[in-house]
Amino acid sequence: MRTYRNDKQVIERLANETYSDWISGIRGVLQQPGSPLSLKNGTWTVVKRRELWQTLGESLFDEHLDRFKQMVVDVLKEPDPRFELPPEERYAASIRGKVLKHSHALRKGLAESLALLGSQPEALKNCSLGKAETVAIVSIREIFEDSDWILWGSVDNLLPTLAEAAPLEFLSAVENALNRKPCPFDELFSQEGSGITGANYMTGLLWGLETLAWDEQYLVQTIVVLGKLALRDPGGNWGNRPANSLTTIFLPWLPQTIASVDKRKVAIRTLLKECPTIAWRLLLDMLPRQQQTSMGSHKPVWRKIIPDNWKEGVEKSEYWDQVSSYADFALEAVRGDFVRVNELIGYLNNLPKACFDKLLEYLNSPEISHRSEEKRTPLWASLVAFTVKHRKYSDAEWALPAELVERIEQTASSLAPENPLNLHSRLFNQYDADLYETRGDWEEQRKKLETRRQEAVREIFAYGRFKAVFDFARDVNLTRSVGFSFGVVADESQDALILPDLLLKEDDKIVEFVRAFVSGRYSNQSWKWLDHLDARNWTKPQIGKFLSYLAFTQKTWEYSKDLLGESEGEYWSRAIVNPFEAKGNLDHAVDKLLEHNRPNAAICCLWEMLHNKKPLDPSKAITALLQAVTSDEPPSSVGIYNPVEIIQALQVNPQVDPEDLCKIEWAYLPVLTGPGRQASPKTLEQKLASEPAFFCEAIRTLYRSKKKAKSEKEPTEQEKAVASNVWRLLHDWKTLPGIQTDGSFCASDFNEWLKSVKKQCDKSGHLEVALSTVGGVLIHYIPDPDGLWIHRALAEALDAEDAGRMRDGFSIGIFNSRGVYCVDPTGKPEKDIAAKYRQQAEEVENAGYYRLAGTLKKLADSYEHEAERIVQERED
Repeated sequence: MRTYRNDKQVIERLANETYSDWISGIRGVLQQPGSPLSLKNGTWTVVKRRELWQTLGESLFDEHLDRFKQMVVDVLKEPDPRFELPPEERYAASIRGKVLKHSHALRKGLAESLALLGSQPEALKNCSLGKAETVAIVSIREIFEDSDWILWGSVDNLLPTLAEAAPLEFLSAVENALNRKPCPFDELFSQEGSGITGANYMTGLLWGLETLAWDEQYLVQTIVVLGKLALRDPGGNWGNRPANSLTTIFLPWLPQTIASVDKRKVAIRTLLKECPTIAWRLLLDMLPRQQQTSMGSHKPVWRKIIPDNWKEGVEKSEYWDQVSSYADFALEAVRGDFVRVNELIGYLNNLPKACFDKLLEYLNSPEISHRSEEKRTPLWASLVAFTVKHRKYSDAEWALPAELVERIEQTASSLAPENPLNLHSRLFNQYDADLYETRGDWEEQRKKLETRRQEAVREIFAYGRFKAVFDFARDVNLTRSVGFSFGVVADESQDALILPDLLLKEDDKIVEFVRAFVSGRYSNQSWKWLDHLDARNWTKPQIGKFLSYLAFTQKTWEYSKDLLGESEGEYWSRAIVNPFEAKGNLDHAVDKLLEHNRPNAAICCLWEMLHNKKPLDPSKAITALLQAVTSDEPPSSVGIYNPVEIIQALQVNPQVDPEDLCKIEWAYLPVLTGPGRQASPKTLEQKLASEPAFFCEAIRTLYRSKKKAKSEKEPTEQEKAVASNVWRLLHDWKTLPGIQTDGSFCASDFNEWLKSVKKQCDKSGHLEVALSTVGGVLIHYIPDPDGLWIHRALAEALDAEDAGRMRDGFSIGIFNSRGVYCVDPTGKPEKDIAAKYRQQAEEVENAGYYRLAGTLKKLADSYEHEAERIVQERED
């Protein structure tokens, strides 16, 4: 500690000096052996902060704390300017100049000093009793007084530290915000984004609350606050959620609190009273499971809450004490609530034996059995589904023993409904795989299930005739299965109950039922059903809708022609196109679909023809692709890769006019460019590389001329769309100027192309940006025949005295071409890249291209510096 005493004297002296004098003096402290200060990458930090705090604490007096309080409040109440930007643009806040006045290092240091004041006041021996804690409390109060969502978001990364500064005051601040209208946390939740540039502005708050939950004295209040936050949480893509924090804190096998089991029970009872729905979800999460993982919660840093001898995990007796208590709480919470009872049935195999017995006892009690059949049916269905699953997978580790399954089956039997609408609802509310009663031979199981469903629909029809079937179909999840089964078992007398009156109804459930009914009737009787169906009095739209429900085959198309004549559009405009059903010539279908403005459906047919090695008519493909761009037809009828594969086929077809290909590639540029693309706009890229006028036009479209003043006129949506397409084309351009259609390179063509580009763009005021763009495409260089890694014509162009902008574009293009990568803490990839560019620089310099060599050397230097930074961060 001798060194710290010397430092103390220096720091005291510097307290009254200017910043420049202070920095000059503090550098002397940095040179002392065992210095408490560190300077890396221009940032000062304090190491062994607690020791320094204890050493310098007696040098602080009340007036110092008062000045500190005012400073910390002023600095931390500053709203972060990045929130002036839309969420999707905040990643570029520093580029836009939307930065805080004070550095993150300073803000972090002030927050940590506040935490030291609140958690370790004993070091301040010359301050008034309680002064340090009071300053911490008042600071937290003033920082969050009348706080809005921007303030909470601005200090998000500091909240775990601020929580430790004054826990009770911090919890009060959070509760006050929760009670405010509008609640700032609602807006913070809505600001959450996804993807690389997305952000979550609640993480710091959740970590702060997790930190306080470690302490028994704050546990109950913290849990209630988390519960209230969970009630407001709309959900999102990030894993940091209030409900997840609650689960992490209470996990019976890895609790993240040193509070006693009794205190944890008190906390959950309180949560049940304050936030019953959140507490219910928490209790279910606490029941034993086969697979659970936890990364733990945020731990205290400044307060000595966790004992040194604390170990993760619990004794077996403590684990079962918790689990049994939580299961008992769950049983108490389900009484009188059939929805919760139903949910708890799914956890029967997770309940301790005593709770298992109590739940079955409750299910067999008059409180359940005396309720209406409609109330009991969901419980019965869940019990049956549970027993079927455990019978089917009886050899699984999680499966209950046969005797317990039998007890559940007996309970289910006592609750079984008598009304066939209730009795058979399970068959049409669960998906097929969940209803299979044995494993293996899935096709046989499917057939058995279809038979069961058909018998069920027969019983329902016998019980209440068509109205019962129709009402039942509208009430269950799998309406289609009801319609199909009824179509199979129905006879001609039932056809008239549905056809044609229900054909043009717009209700989704009715549409699904009728479509499946038609499919079932066709499946059972095939085309002979249509031969006996009298449609003479049907309207043309009814006939068209009816035919659209039949298989998409040549036979249906013939019926359409016979029944509709000149009104065939009533069918083709509605046809549900499944080209796999056609099993034949789709040319006729493509013609009809294009005739009736169904280009997306036509593309589906063309794609199927392509995959079946059928001849692809280029003119039809081009028409369909171009019509689809402006069509009102729903895009869901065609997959994104269908048009891409058709475009690829057209690109290799010598009969296709290049101008047509250019139009198509331009229209589909968004799917032909960018990460993960399956194809590229080859024709447009070749046009850029071979026609300097086209390249210059693209540059003029995207960039403003240096010879013209900036226009105040807002571009139209059409102009924005064109500019966006041009940017995509130039950004992804990989075809080297001078490359011929056969893949060979012609140096003279390249030189002529570049000469023309320079002349045109110099005249229009776009020379610099044009040369930078050219430099970017030259990263796709080819080697020279003499062995040099880059063709000499390209090297000559890059090395020219007036090619500085081109070399800049070349350098930026190379740097960006690396894309997304994982950081190796050893920095080896960066060192290897640096070595590669240094070797290339040596080769081109020896070949006489010293300016290009200089650019490559700078690239090598940048990667070497990056490697050093990565290694240094790892050591820190």
